[in-house]
Amino acid sequence: MHINTYLFKHRLSAFFAGFIFLIPGLFSLAGCNLYEQDRYQQDFVVESYLIAQEPLPEIRLSTTAPFDEGYHFEKRAVADANVRLYHYDETEKVPSVYQYLENGQGIYVPSDQDTSNRIMPRHRYRLEVDIPLENGDNHRLEAETIIPDTFSVQKIIRDQAVYQSAEQLEFRITRNRTDGRQLYYIYSTKSLEPSEENITPFWNDAVDDMNDAIQIRTTIVNEENFDLNPDETLTLRMPWIGIAFYGKNTISTFSLDDNTYDYFRSQPVQTGGGGTLSPGEIQNIIYHIDGGIGLFGGMSVLKTDVNVIRPPGR
Repeated sequence: MHINTYLFKHRLSAFFAGFIFLIPGLFSLAGCNLYEQDRYQQDFVVESYLIAQEPLPEIRLSTTAPFDEGYHFEKRAVADANVRLYHYDETEKVPSVYQYLENGQGIYVPSDQDTSNRIMPRHRYRLEVDIPLENGDNHRLEAETIIPDTFSVQKIIRDQAVYQSAEQLEFRITRNRTDGRQLYYIYSTKSLEPSEENITPFWNDAVDDMNDAIQIRTTIVNEENFDLNPDETLTLRMPWIGIAFYGKNTISTFSLDDNTYDYFRSQPVQTGGGGTLSPGEIQNIIYHIDGGIGLFGGMSVLKTDVNVIRPPGR
């Protein structure tokens, strides 16, 4: 089996407001098709993240780059594309259509700047992109997602705790409706008081640059990792490894759609982050993009402010 080893640099942090990834960098990508390793074939790349109850997102279009050239979005940006976003409500009848205009090299925004147009939870969104080619034809990119339902904090059990104590940061959240679908989450933390003096010992040893630790994420978990309470709420306990700084932090809990979940669960194996597959069995990253690669993902987010107390003597 041959694995496509050409790289492009993700800007997934564009959606996550810069706090999901510990160290943004180059990620090895494999498209839906397999290619000979010694022959580069360009792919189109889609990046867009739809958050429940937030405005319509920007859509970024670029191409991959050969391994030996590196990736710079500005140099690989795709111009002059016809970009449309279709919104289907729960009746799945006639959709609303949002036309996008290029707002910068390779960056597309809604032509209608009405901020009342919000991403609706539990609704389906479909992306269609036509990219003009040099031969006069168009290349079509298509993707769709169903936005996860929103959820809320039902009870804050503990929003202040001593770092690495037995009493973890803990709160109870409502379960978002999924029509029987499994729920998947990513936790992330953003320090509100980042400084060299406040960095925790684990992250002080784990990163070369203090700025790398300001914005971190923890691994995907499903609802089976939560405590299910009699009232159908879920109890979340934040693992201490997800805290990089003492002091005030914001914990964000993201509920993921299938596109984002499949991307994140397949990406670490492809990029050297672990996995249980034997050599020669490494799977391609799962994109759910027809005609290209990347991520057209939907999610909902819940944010909670906490205070992490420095242990005595630290």
